[in-house]
Amino acid sequence: MSEQIGVVLVFGGLGAVIAGACWLAYRGLATLWRRREARRLVAPALLLACGLVVGVVPFAYQHVYLAIVGLGERERVIDGERHLNLTGWDRDGYDILADRSDVAVLEMSNPDVTDATLALLVDLPNLRELTLNDSAVTDAGLETLARLPRLETLRLARTQVTPDGLRTFLATPPPRLARIDVSGTGVPAKILRDWKNADPEGARRYVQ
Repeated sequence: MSEQIGVVLVFGGLGAVIAGACWLAYRGLATLWRRREARRLVAPALLLACGLVVGVVPFAYQHVYLAIVGLGERERVIDGERHLNLTGWDRDGYDILADRSDVAVLEMSNPDVTDATLALLVDLPNLRELTLNDSAVTDAGLETLARLPRLETLRLARTQVTPDGLRTFLATPPPRLARIDVSGTGVPAKILRDWKNADPEGARRYVQ
């Protein structure tokens, strides 16, 4: 179901609900004075019910469809780990993540991914690889990313993070972070080298 059809149904259903409720209230008050004409309440009651049904259809469709069919090629389970690719996601919001708390690898390189979107990631305890290239993430979002305990790989190419923001982030990074890509952000190599060289095991890698 397209977003346009969903919007039309929602507003159409809302209009029917309002009209039905007003009609039902009017008829109801009138019927209080004429008990024998209670059948006149049937039509407005039906309109109200139809409005409720039509208004709920878009939301019910999305949840039922995703529950039964899933996300198709966007979702894979590889070696027991859930991989989710939401790049090119054409629906409003990313609430779908709330139903997939076991995601280990997530890609959502979209311009509508903001710092506020990242708040959803805090509830993904298994997330180890995250790609946010070409998103609207800024330094404020880095504060959220620092709270991801299992994050190992982070891609922030062509985002709005700044050298100062990344320096602060890498001073106290997620404990397992070992690979980071900040190409196209203007972050100096020295900041990344300092982070890399601070690893006694020499396992850290970066793309700048």
